[in-house]
Amino acid sequence: MKLDYTVWDPTKNITLLVSTPVPRGEQPHVAAKLMSAHPHVEQVGFLEPAALPGAALRLQMMGGEFCGNASMSAAAFLAERDGVSTGGADAPASFLALEVSGYPGLLQCRLSRRVEGGWNGTVDMPLPEKIGTAELPGVGTVPAVIFDGITHCIVPANAMTRPAAKAAIRPLCMALKADACGILLYDETAASFAPLVYVLSTDTAVWESGCGSGSAALGAYLASQTGGDCTAELCQPGGTISVCARWNEGRISALTITGYVALLEQGSCEI
Repeated sequence: MKLDYTVWDPTKNITLLVSTPVPRGEQPHVAAKLMSAHPHVEQVGFLEPAALPGAALRLQMMGGEFCGNASMSAAAFLAERDGVSTGGADAPASFLALEVSGYPGLLQCRLSRRVEGGWNGTVDMPLPEKIGTAELPGVGTVPAVIFDGITHCIVPANAMTRPAAKAAIRPLCMALKADACGILLYDETAASFAPLVYVLSTDTAVWESGCGSGSAALGAYLASQTGGDCTAELCQPGGTISVCARWNEGRISALTITGYVALLEQGSCEI
């Protein structure tokens, strides 16, 4: 099978998007092979025709999960392909609507050109189904932010080593009965975290350089703790992602992340 693809850098969370049609049942296998062949790639998404009116395309992630950074990459793919906002850094922001796995309805993405190249992007995020707790062996009870398709557990950075997190995440995902799972080693003082994400269908665990859904999970958790709106700049190994969580009548009512995205590579390969 010959595949056309592009590789994107959304806050160093390197994302490969396949633009050649691939049957859903084959996507996890194809994604695993692509990640093996491209070790710098942290996740794979597949671009498909959209079914929802108003959506320019559908992004189907390799495990059926939602990913904010990949959504931002798909929006940039559209902008580059269609010549959106090519007037330079001072051009008005462009709004693009996508259909994305793990997100109900149309996902709104806002893009504007960066002076240094690439795009600044703001993406609506799905709202958490629940903010609860999970049990981690050796750590105890930790906050767990549950989205459709992925659950993120927030762990104090000094409570767990990276090897311990890597050993724990697969059984944690099984125990949570989630399609994907994250362990976020969070340093509250530094407003930073290191995200480890496990995807069940591909059996891959990756220390991501920047995690959009993890940023959203932390923003939602912080808002729930204060009982009010939360805006935070969250440092990650690849850079900073901004999150804005709105709190209304005891729940998260809106959630967005903002970062940057740039095209790194485009090509084709045989799988």
